[in-house]
Amino acid sequence: MIFDGSVQGSAALIDALDRLKQQGSVLLVVGELSRGSHQLACQHLMGDQSMHRHRLFISSDGTSSVQQSAISDSSHHRDYIIDYLTDTDEEVECPLSSPDPTGVPHTTATSPSTLLGGIVSTLQEIERAAQPFTAGEVRVCVDSLETLIETYGRRTALRLVRYVTEAAQRRTGIVHLHLPVNRDDPLTRLFEPLADAVIELRAADAHPQQRWHLMNEGIQSDWTSVAVK
Repeated sequence: MIFDGSVQGSAALIDALDRLKQQGSVLLVVGELSRGSHQLACQHLMGDQSMHRHRLFISSDGTSSVQQSAISDSSHHRDYIIDYLTDTDEEVECPLSSPDPTGVPHTTATSPSTLLGGIVSTLQEIERAAQPFTAGEVRVCVDSLETLIETYGRRTALRLVRYVTEAAQRRTGIVHLHLPVNRDDPLTRLFEPLADAVIELRAADAHPQQRWHLMNEGIQSDWTSVAVK
């Protein structure tokens, strides 16, 4: 299933996915799989390589520059990175904004307030550069809800997620949230009410597979390969 291109499934599923894209949506990506499998799903959700996108990567471990450089096509995409430092990160003296070797705007957040401020300012910068938006033009990835919870606690993590999803949806953007736990995990149930769809990942021989659960419509897709055009 390709969110930006042809979709395999019933007419009801195709129509529901199109509505999610047109209205802006929040996608919760779950599955106790490797980081590489979640990165493949991220590449799939951050936009077809042939379409122009403004993409914000919110990363917990400082590797988002590696991730985005591996999947970015600068001729079609404009990328932004926010790294938030965790309690276990080494204390370093660094400015809030710093140059990135890939040339991508790169912000470091050291607290919930600076993380929220970075998200606000980045979305405002995107808005100034991209008005008027087309549906789905803004894409946001939060690479680890689990790390957000471990760093800031559940209440603060929920508040941050609510803000970033509301801010992106006001711009008809698509936000996806990675949570590397199983579908029936309590953490999934905690964040599921914030999502328009849950994307369940499982291991397969060649590529991980995905199954979409569209919450409001009560629609579930078949298992399909996580593939990238």
